Amino acid sequence: MKKIISVFIFVLTFTLTACSSVTTENRPDDFSFSLVWNTYGISYYNSASGSLVKTTDATNPEDYITSLRLTSEQLDAIYAKIAALNMEKYPDKYDPFNNMMSEPSQTIILTCGDKSIACERICLGYESDNKKGQNFLDTVKFIVDILTSTEEWQALPEYEFYYD
Repeated sequence: MKKIISVFIFVLTFTLTACSSVTTENRPDDFSFSLVWNTYGISYYNSASGSLVKTTDATNPEDYITSLRLTSEQLDAIYAKIAALNMEKYPDKYDPFNNMMSEPSQTIILTCGDKSIACERICLGYESDNKKGQNFLDTVKFIVDILTSTEEWQALPEYEFYYD
């Protein structure tokens, strides 16, 4: 009887651990995402095309466009964050700040597969006063940090216009 209980506990522990963790082995080969972010939504990345745009608000916006192919490790990490977010639980139009405003504002649009979460003209920042909003903002910030730390991003010119 003691042996059966031990086996049961082992199997239960293994099952709970396996179900609660998202592993990089789960990332489909055709996984892709896109992200619009920043003040007024001036920055953009599309993993399928590799298009990376630092800003659309410039005299010569073409100077702020480059190509970026994320590494397999980077894609694995982003996939794990997006999978853990469970985008289907978010509405298509979402405000993680519950109508708190700022001027200027930011726009965030995260798209993965057929699902997009559009946060348009929302408060600037990455800190929400609710768990669901914070989870979303943490995921976006995680992706932004990866994108902006790349050599490709760093090679783009400094912003021409800054917002207060």
